[in-house]
Amino acid sequence: MKKIILYIIPTLFLVLPVSLQAQQKPMISQYMMNKFLVNPALAGVKGYTNISFTAREQYTMLTNAPRTFVLSGDTRLLEDSYILRRQKVEKKAKNASRNKNVGVGAYFFNDRNGITERTGMQFTYAYHINFNNQYQLSFGLSVTGYQFKLNDQNALVLDPNDPLLNDNKKTFFVPDASAGVYLSGKGLYAGLSVSELFGSSIKLGQNTFENYKTLRHFYLIGGYKWMVSEKIILEPSFLAQATVDAFQLDATARLFYNSNYWLGCTYRTNKTLVIMAGFMVDGIFLGYAYDVTLGTLQSYSGGSHELMVGIRLGDNSTRRSRWLRPDVSEIGE
Repeated sequence: MKKIILYIIPTLFLVLPVSLQAQQKPMISQYMMNKFLVNPALAGVKGYTNISFTAREQYTMLTNAPRTFVLSGDTRLLEDSYILRRQKVEKKAKNASRNKNVGVGAYFFNDRNGITERTGMQFTYAYHINFNNQYQLSFGLSVTGYQFKLNDQNALVLDPNDPLLNDNKKTFFVPDASAGVYLSGKGLYAGLSVSELFGSSIKLGQNTFENYKTLRHFYLIGGYKWMVSEKIILEPSFLAQATVDAFQLDATARLFYNSNYWLGCTYRTNKTLVIMAGFMVDGIFLGYAYDVTLGTLQSYSGGSHELMVGIRLGDNSTRRSRWLRPDVSEIGE
């Protein structure tokens, strides 16, 4: 039984090409606060410089439970941005010049799940097209590289001569890529992205049938921010995730007060309920989410905790250009 468990755990990130539902990618409950982690087209989408840190501890009562840390940043290459300071942006500019349509971003991550661990980085280029100063269509492309590590020091192994672990390489470098498209404006947003484009493989054993391969992940995101009153905004949203053999849907509702304080709730189709809250003051934001498992793991998982903290810079720069002036669609991002 212990040997069976040891074979199952690595498949949580890299799985055999058969019908097996498992978690390959790290779960982020507060995806709507930093959609750049889901879709590369979000790099610089609002013209701000965003820096954020996410820490997540999943199934806290389980040994070697999933744990994720992500440090991300993205910006728009405006001429007076925090990266480029060549000249002032014209206050009367109604449309973006070609070089002002470019956004860049990066994030660094460490993700552990059982005896497997991934540590790496992703770099992103995005291009944004403005339509009549009301809507924006964005495209993004990312390149990713990470170290995949199999750490069996604390594993319970029935067979000490297991060929999967002995005398075999346990650390690998994996290259990959992601792409996405995103549309936003007038409180509405929607996007489609795909990660693991290369479908990279890792060979853990001597037998060719023991190759593990990443699955392409597809993400569809959408939402609308409705101004109920001058101080109250309601945002229903969803995130659909799919691979060749698995599907998951997050349905979320957030309620904002004075644009800077929010409460939210998500139902995930894997029988998980998420409660979240957050606030933003002077460009600094903080969000917390707690996941409650409603399925068979409820008595053993201990729930999941997720903290996201960050800062948004460049408010003066974006407001100087009419084509970047914020609307309700960027609240809580």
